[in-house]
Amino acid sequence: MSRSHLILTTVVVIAGTTATQSGCGASQRPAASNTTRSLSARVSSSIPAGAELSRPLTWQATFVGAGPSDITEVRFLIDGKVRHVERKAPYVFAGDGNSLLPGTLKPGTHTFAIDADLADGKRLTTASTATVSLGVPRVPPAVIGRWKRHITAADVRRTESFRRPVDGEALPTGTWTVQIGADGVARYTDPTGQSNDQTAGQIDFAPAGRLLVGNLIPNVPGTEGYFCHDPHPAGVYRWSMSGGALVIHVADDRTCADRNSFWNGRFAR
Repeated sequence: MSRSHLILTTVVVIAGTTATQSGCGASQRPAASNTTRSLSARVSSSIPAGAELSRPLTWQATFVGAGPSDITEVRFLIDGKVRHVERKAPYVFAGDGNSLLPGTLKPGTHTFAIDADLADGKRLTTASTATVSLGVPRVPPAVIGRWKRHITAADVRRTESFRRPVDGEALPTGTWTVQIGADGVARYTDPTGQSNDQTAGQIDFAPAGRLLVGNLIPNVPGTEGYFCHDPHPAGVYRWSMSGGALVIHVADDRTCADRNSFWNGRFAR
């Protein structure tokens, strides 16, 4: 299980500068070709200016004139703060197969920006302003707060048949805590005391009792996901409240064993 700390960094989005060089001889031609390619490259966002966001959506950066070998890092910013970083294609907010959940943001106007670094030192940027609707589903008040769950050896054995070697050691047993925020972030503390935050919007409690759990934390060097290495589709669960406890049962999640072991069970205050 790979884990890392949540990092949110304020970034000023600026356009990269470009420079051209003159010269003669065959040795100058490759440099001139690279410069021309960099000048013609551009990035676009799948969130158009003026859009109204009322349901989960895929937020993707699309490049023209620059391929994966030209792109070193793509940052997704919401209102000037880095909320996710991608270093491999496809360049999707929260990772391939995951979504931006408008319900994790306040109703009203927000700026969604993409800031990309190219291998030659140039930068490509784009930004759009969109509106989060008033009626967007949000985290139910009943599940917000701090919860404890004791993970047993039986919880780990139950998912052993579909655990992948690449995902590393099994989920540690013992008492875990998870703080579920109104912002959709799940803040975990494992039995050893190490804390990690799962990215905003990756925990989606629907009022009808459906729960979707993603896999990503905001990427920092060395991280490949939280419970399992990426990519993974969201796990599907059912949730309910019983005697003050949060009770969760797996509905469909055989792609990530540790996530299944953790979320399928009873959580107490």
